[in-house]
Amino acid sequence: MLKYLYFWFCLLASAYAIAQQPASIHLTEKDGLPDIEFYNITEDSKNYIWLASDKGLYRYNGRSFEYYVHSSQKGNAVFGTKEDHLGRIWCNNISGQFFYTENEALKLFIDLGDKLYGELAEFIVTKKELIVFAGNIIRINLETKAITQVSNNHVFLGAIEEISDGYLYSREKYIINANKSLVTRDSLQITTFLRNLYDAGIKDKIRIASNEKINLCYFLKNGRNEFYRFDIKKTACNPISIPNQLQDRRIFDTYFHDDTIWFSTDLGLYICRITNNNLVLDDIYFKDKFITKVIKDSEANYWIITKGDGIFIIPNINIHKYENKDEKLNITHLEKLKKHLMVFGTTDGKVGVLHTKELQVSIIDSRSSSRVTEIKSLPKSNETFVIKEDASFKLDHKTEKIKKLYSFEFDGAKSLSKINDSAYVLSSYRLAKIVDDEYKFVKNIADKRSYANYYSTTAKNIYVATVDGLYAYNNKLHKTPIFYKNKPIYAKDIVETEDQKIWVSTFNDGVFCIKGTVVIDYFGTDDGLLSKRISTIKNDENYLWIATEQGIQYLHSPSKAFKNLTKQNGVPSYRISDIEIDEDRVLFATNTGFFSVDKTKAFKGTKIPKVYINEVSIGLKSMALRDQYKFDYDENSIKISFNANGFNSFLNNKYEFRLLGQSNVWQTDNNGSNSVIYYGLPSGDYTFEVRSVLANNSDTDSIDSVHFSISKPFWREWWFYIGLIFSAVLAAFALFKRKINALKKEQSEILEKELINKQLILSQLENLRSQMNPHFIFNALNSIQEYIVFNEKELASSYLIKFSRLIRIYLEHSRDSEVFLSEELNALNIYLELEKNRFEEVLEFTINVEKSIHTNTIKIPSLFIQPYVENALKHGLLHKIEDRKLIIDFTMHSDTSILFCCIKDNGIGIKASKAINQAQNPQHKSFATSANEKRVELLNANRVEKIKVETKSTNKGTEVLITIPIT
Repeated sequence: MLKYLYFWFCLLASAYAIAQQPASIHLTEKDGLPDIEFYNITEDSKNYIWLASDKGLYRYNGRSFEYYVHSSQKGNAVFGTKEDHLGRIWCNNISGQFFYTENEALKLFIDLGDKLYGELAEFIVTKKELIVFAGNIIRINLETKAITQVSNNHVFLGAIEEISDGYLYSREKYIINANKSLVTRDSLQITTFLRNLYDAGIKDKIRIASNEKINLCYFLKNGRNEFYRFDIKKTACNPISIPNQLQDRRIFDTYFHDDTIWFSTDLGLYICRITNNNLVLDDIYFKDKFITKVIKDSEANYWIITKGDGIFIIPNINIHKYENKDEKLNITHLEKLKKHLMVFGTTDGKVGVLHTKELQVSIIDSRSSSRVTEIKSLPKSNETFVIKEDASFKLDHKTEKIKKLYSFEFDGAKSLSKINDSAYVLSSYRLAKIVDDEYKFVKNIADKRSYANYYSTTAKNIYVATVDGLYAYNNKLHKTPIFYKNKPIYAKDIVETEDQKIWVSTFNDGVFCIKGTVVIDYFGTDDGLLSKRISTIKNDENYLWIATEQGIQYLHSPSKAFKNLTKQNGVPSYRISDIEIDEDRVLFATNTGFFSVDKTKAFKGTKIPKVYINEVSIGLKSMALRDQYKFDYDENSIKISFNANGFNSFLNNKYEFRLLGQSNVWQTDNNGSNSVIYYGLPSGDYTFEVRSVLANNSDTDSIDSVHFSISKPFWREWWFYIGLIFSAVLAAFALFKRKINALKKEQSEILEKELINKQLILSQLENLRSQMNPHFIFNALNSIQEYIVFNEKELASSYLIKFSRLIRIYLEHSRDSEVFLSEELNALNIYLELEKNRFEEVLEFTINVEKSIHTNTIKIPSLFIQPYVENALKHGLLHKIEDRKLIIDFTMHSDTSILFCCIKDNGIGIKASKAINQAQNPQHKSFATSANEKRVELLNANRVEKIKVETKSTNKGTEVLITIPIT
């Protein structure tokens, strides 16, 4: 007796309540959330989510958060996000600045800091005005920014609530009903206030919540919340009672959901409903979280923003998670005993009872820490088998007492089915066998590891899943293997729907449907299955629940139609170990506890997402978004990015697109990419269209498009062809003309060259004539005669030889246009030797040649240097009696390949020589000088680098510098 009392004491002590709230996704900074403190949230007409946070304004497009900031913004925090009729998002800050978004940027509209004095103002935006509530109503014209203040007196204005045809707000102790232009239509006094609000203990804004069926106003009075329900048309305003838990809470926002009202408070989201003029508390979600606002987006996701805990998103309000902060249960099996009552087992051997209506869990057995491997209810006998790895138990439904079975036949069984009133079939890690109703062994039917079994009362078959495949045993236990396409089926779970179909899930090969021993249908990923890897399945009348590693599916057996639930839809975990049906709710057991799905409401209707083009790029350059573009012919590699906005839109949304002008066929990108690149598009007109794969051809509203044209290259334009023909004709004419001119020029150059050559020959002859002038020959012959008269035969012979050699050299050089420098030096030496005799030996000459000069390779014009030397003798040294000196220097400029010849004499100089010549013959001009000048002119006619001759007087005589470029 004491033992049983102790047992029930422990049982009662282990019972505890569990919390139930919608399954949610918690977004924090780890998930890329830019902040954790949020003040407001808005979904715009394009399904962007705008967040007003402590760090600033952010826009979420389903993939990433984009930051909006203005250079003149005072502080980071912004508040009060609202969309105007143009799709612009407005916000404000404590400093009195009001901003709006336009062209992907945040723009400052006005700064009212000098009028608001640090008060965070409520505001609305109409088509014409920004209207600000802050101790007074301030109107600012959107075009002119002209400010109109309703009154100079400070009044007590409450928060403003938008309704379908206008606004509700409080002014002092009155509730005002105004139209869209904020012109008062009606008002109602809150009757409890007979004196000044501040004196009545109202120190915060009076807030209004309305869904137009229920109108509430509430406020903190002396630190406690008071609520009134009002009807302006009926001039009624009556107090209503509120739950104790809500009285001391700070309420920041209200949201109407069906017949409930959600209050965002500093300690959670309070779910209430009005019953008999009382506000009744149904539940509290997100306890201890500082909730600032709730919205429902276009895809029925609920966004709950907080101050300090990021954002919670409820993708599906009809999927609930059961939570217990004190204990995490890793569930292996779940079995329904009766309506709202379930029994479960865990990996650590606990056996418990779950009361789904009362939300209470009782642990009824924890004597063994071995894993619970199977729980099977036998409704006819009001008993349930609970099997662990090392023990077996029986649970009485009426008393909820659990009793150990002293039989080892059931221990460790993975699956249990009742064949008839007197026998069971068991599957274990060693074999599959039949056991009688006294739990004694009858017969082995499979000597291999078995995973599952099921007895069909309609087919009269026992279906057994083993490591070798799936088998069916008839009443005589004759075995029939079941194959699909001649391959065995490796089954994991076996159930039967009401239409007498056997359903088999596998480890990695999807789901099979069997009639008798024949596979009549198969479901894989190509047939609508989210994944071929199946966790478990559960029959539900003519439906089948399928838990895969990619989501939960609800299959209608007759129509073969799927409905899906994924994490995007709010499923908290895919690690599902078992499924049970409890009226309209379906319970799922997981490694962290339970969650449930309302099968009548959880499946959202398919909504075709609107896709938006958000970027057009040429190369690496992003273009400003427009409806039409015109690109040059070389701007023909185009990237277009697009997106369907909404929570985690990139996880489930796939797109199809086409480029009209290239192809009319819709293309699908199965990789989930949200951009497409077209390389090297030819010139022409194009329209890019994109839509969701869920859209059909008649649904044009879901398509976004952009038109662009690529101009032809100039060489493909008509005017270019005309110009090309004209240019070709012109070029042919010009070529012909040029050819004629070239021929003429060539002939002219040939004639000119011939003429120059003739003139050069004449010049050479003239030089030769000047060098062989009668004076020189007479003097030479006279010197020879004198040597002969004085019988100086050797001198006469030597002089005659030199003279003859010089004459021979002159004659040879006269035939060539150029001679080697060494030959010219040789002629100069002989000439000066002969002239020295003429000057009666009173002549000292020196010829200096720079060592770097290669005299045998450098050529200079023939008969060119001697005339200048002759001039130095004739006009400079001849008129001097003694100390006659002549120096000839040859130097070379190494970098420019220019030969310099410098002829210096210490004669009487240029002026004195000219004076003597003028005195003797005023009309005389040196024949050699004029011949040299003419020859230099002729030589330079065919040269790029010109020969230069410079003559100048020096203190010691005359200096002639001849510059000869060496070619």
